[in-house]
Amino acid sequence: MAGLDPGGIDPNPWWKKVEEPLPHWQGPVGVKEDGGGSTRGRGTVGKMLVHRAVANHNTDEIVRLIDDGEDVNEVEGAGGTPLHVAAVEGWIEGAELLLQLGAKINATNNAGDSPWHWAMYHKQEEMVDFLVKNGANKQQGLVLVPDHVNKVSDFYEKPCWAHHPKPHDEYVALKKLQEEILEKDKKSLIPGFGL
Repeated sequence: MAGLDPGGIDPNPWWKKVEEPLPHWQGPVGVKEDGGGSTRGRGTVGKMLVHRAVANHNTDEIVRLIDDGEDVNEVEGAGGTPLHVAAVEGWIEGAELLLQLGAKINATNNAGDSPWHWAMYHKQEEMVDFLVKNGANKQQGLVLVPDHVNKVSDFYEKPCWAHHPKPHDEYVALKKLQEEILEKDKKSLIPGFGL
């Protein structure tokens, strides 16, 4: 392929072209203006304690977690919030509690879906009505691609995707380290055998 070195490595990958400063990873916090989304789709995003309490319909645990400093709007790897979980389940009591605790009703995940969309997709009509009465809109959010997906280069190289969040500094540091290790390994190979 054009532009690749003999080992099949792109000498100028997308992550080298992203202008600094890069955002610092701060845990499972939404990266879109609406409060949802996650570009860190690899490995552990966070403990997801509020997500788990919502999935278990445990109101006491939700309140305890928020009182102890957990984020009611934490996001998982696909950018969804605990309110997305309540919407899928049709758990109105939980959604009401989350909103009282500061949940962002229109936060969208990486696919651009808000809790309202998830309630619609899962035919949770009562939840759909509840969310609309509490300010949900039906607008699709921006689509994000986690930084570890190869296709993300398309998002950084097209002007129409200038809104795409930059990769976190810890991801670029990881890519640099991987490249250094690969270069060192390439130099230790038997001449003529290549990669």
